Amino acid sequence: MVKEIESYDEFKTLINGDKVVVIDFWATWCGPCKLIGPHFAKAESKFPNITFVKVDVDAQEQVAQEVGIRSMPTFIAYKNGEKIDSIVGAAPAKLNELLEKVNAL
Repeated sequence: MVKEIESYDEFKTLINGDKVVVIDFWATWCGPCKLIGPHFAKAESKFPNITFVKVDVDAQEQVAQEVGIRSMPTFIAYKNGEKIDSIVGAAPAKLNELLEKVNAL
């Protein structure tokens, strides 16, 4: 089950780890976020080497602001504190490409 990040400190700890983390930045009022959310959750079982988490941009404004989120959904991959790659939008094929790419790291 995809975990919801509940604090700025939790976000910093996760992205600074040595495991790839892919974050779904979403909002409760975002229609496209609701469409892609189940796809993101289902992908978690296909990529056991990736940590899947979600950030509600309204609940975690500090995180969203630091990352520079401008539209939702945005998916960003991190490892060792570095941003690896990102995509914006609810496109399952693009999300799969991102996951395949970062899974090899």
